[in-house]
Amino acid sequence: MAEMLEMTSPDPAGKGNSETGVTPGYTVPAQVNAMWREAPVRRITTRDGRDAWLVTGMAQVRAVLADPRFGRVEARRLGAVMSPAVIFTKPGILDMDPPEHTRLRRLVAGAFSARRIRSLRPRIQQMADELIETMKAVGPPADLAEGLSYPLPIAVICEILGVPYADRELFRAWADRVSAPGTQPEEAMSALRSLFDYMGGLVEDKRVHPDGSLLHGLVTARDEQGRLDDEELVTLACGLLLAGYETTATMLGKGLLALLDNPDQLATVRADPGAVPAAVSEVLRYVTPGVDPHTGLIRATTTDVELGGTTIPAHSVVIACNSAANFDPATFQDPDRFDVTREGAAEHLAFGHGMHRCVGAQLAQIELEVAFGTLFTVIPGLRLAVSSDEIVYTKGTLIRGLRSLPVIW
Repeated sequence: MAEMLEMTSPDPAGKGNSETGVTPGYTVPAQVNAMWREAPVRRITTRDGRDAWLVTGMAQVRAVLADPRFGRVEARRLGAVMSPAVIFTKPGILDMDPPEHTRLRRLVAGAFSARRIRSLRPRIQQMADELIETMKAVGPPADLAEGLSYPLPIAVICEILGVPYADRELFRAWADRVSAPGTQPEEAMSALRSLFDYMGGLVEDKRVHPDGSLLHGLVTARDEQGRLDDEELVTLACGLLLAGYETTATMLGKGLLALLDNPDQLATVRADPGAVPAAVSEVLRYVTPGVDPHTGLIRATTTDVELGGTTIPAHSVVIACNSAANFDPATFQDPDRFDVTREGAAEHLAFGHGMHRCVGAQLAQIELEVAFGTLFTVIPGLRLAVSSDEIVYTKGTLIRGLRSLPVIW
């Protein structure tokens, strides 16, 4: 979330809106796809009037995200990184380059290792079972957004971090105030300060009441090993909390909508539980989490760099549009088609690439697998209660989720 920046092409036709009805709000407008495919690397002007380079091809986006000559520190120095971290004295982990980034990443990597995440699957399954059974017991109609796609990721990240689940509405409200359009800077600052004060209080609690959680581990790394300072600790914990639920909740909700809106694809998932992991990969490739497709991962060149036959000068802002790369026809055959049996869908860049690839990628994958596999098995007759063009979306400036997802069975 912290890396996303709204941008646009100089071509007015490029100002696509995911809610125009041209295509469903969970995917990419066809006219924007056409614009993206004009050139994999080209100059554009952002909506705030900034000159930048837009990178849309899969190979080129991967190159940007893996090459240290495209830096986050330089992007921050140029004022291109629109992140809450910029209001504090130190940047967050997403705004760092090595070696500082490596130091903080190592502190949390163990909690999100493949072995650790696999061991959490039974607990994630239990959480999903409870939420779905509760929704089923109440009976149709139901709201999948409030019944499953938001509470499941929140419950999971709270348990990993050691944050009380009972406080979920507090930090969700703060996050909403930060990202809502029209929020005044003072209000956003107040919400961020509230979140940081809250997390700072939890840090002090873990010092007194150790519980083996990730947050307790970070406190130990601070107090006993001196591997980070207090502000870095709180900033890192806040980032993990927000990123651990908001983006996953958005993709889970939109993924459920994509399946329900494509009954032929949903039938494949229902018929074969073994098809669920591939279906999740296709959802992550196909579904767009942002406000609209005009978003990307921000870098800036530290030297002149040749990319895709084009030389990008030093000190240039670069927008690596991973959503565009996910629709690159050179990588995915017939990319506009939603196909849960697609071979190679796992090559998507929904989690980024390189050193900044989402540390919780496998966790999110498992949460979606558990939710899809369980929901459509326990409630086989599940279907939308309204048409997909009646679905109401949230109005966040960075992430656009579903305000509700009404279903019946």
